[in-house]
Amino acid sequence: MPIVSFWNPTGSGQTGTTATMVSVANSIAIRNPRFKVLLAQTHFQNQKMESAYFNMDKMRSKGNLDDITDIGIDALERLLRSNKITAESIRTYSKPKGSTIEVLYGSFKNDKDSFNRVLETVPFMLDYAVKNYDMVFVDLTSGTDVKEVNDILAKSDVIVVTLNQDKEILNKMLKQFSTLKVLQEKPVLPVFARYDQFLTYNSRNILRTYNFKFDKREVYTIPYNSQYFDAINDGKSLDFFVEHMNSDMATTREGWFISECGRVSDRLLKMLGSKVSDK
Repeated sequence: MPIVSFWNPTGSGQTGTTATMVSVANSIAIRNPRFKVLLAQTHFQNQKMESAYFNMDKMRSKGNLDDITDIGIDALERLLRSNKITAESIRTYSKPKGSTIEVLYGSFKNDKDSFNRVLETVPFMLDYAVKNYDMVFVDLTSGTDVKEVNDILAKSDVIVVTLNQDKEILNKMLKQFSTLKVLQEKPVLPVFARYDQFLTYNSRNILRTYNFKFDKREVYTIPYNSQYFDAINDGKSLDFFVEHMNSDMATTREGWFISECGRVSDRLLKMLGSKVSDK
C-alpha cells in the first residue's frame, strides 16, 4: 500500500507540515472511513503529531512516560534489530484514534546519537507497515541532509510539499522543484499550509505569478484556523473535524477550512489512483 510523505525541503522549520498531515488524515478518516491510515514521524524531541490526538502532557503528569516509550518506533527498533519484527508488530505498537487512524509514536530518545540509531531503522519499519495499512503517512524532518529522510522520500508514492506565502521563501521552495531530483521523479502535491487568504500572495495571485508550477492551475491550501490549532494543542484534532464536518463553507471559517482539507485529500487520493481505489 502507498506511502505518502509530508515534507518541506528548505529546512526552515515551522512550515505547518505536521498540521497539514494531521488535517489530511482527519479529512480522509471522516470522509473515507473504509481506509486504515497509519501516521508516523521522524522528528527529534518533537511530539507535535502525537499531541494532535492525545494529551501528552496529561500522560507525563500521571507518570506514564515509561509506558509511552515502550510503544512506537523505540519499541519497534528493538524488534527490528533482533529480527523479530512483523507487519502485525506495527499495529501492536501503534495507538488507534477512532476506527481509521493509528498513530505510531516517534522516538522519545533525548540524546541525538540514540535517536539517530532509532531513525536509521524507520525506512525498514515502513516496509512492514505498508503490508497492514491502506496508506502510511510520514511527517518528515525538513531539509535534505538526513539520509533516512531521503530514503523515505525514495519509497514514497506521493510527496506532499508544504509551502509558505512569504515571497522570498516561496521562490526558494519552488526553485527546488526544478533542482531536487526526488521532486522531479516523484508525484508532488504542493500545499500552502497555514494559508491566509487576505495576504497579497493569495491563491489567485500565486497562480498568476507561478501558474507554470501548479498542476491544472489549482492551488491547494490548508487555511489557518485558530480553533483548529487550539484543538491540535488539546489533542482533539479529529474531534474538531467530527464537530464541524457539516459546517457551511460559504458562511463559516470552520466550513471553509474543512472544505479545503477535503480538496487536498481528494486530490491526494486521485494521485494515488489504483493503489487505493480498489477499496
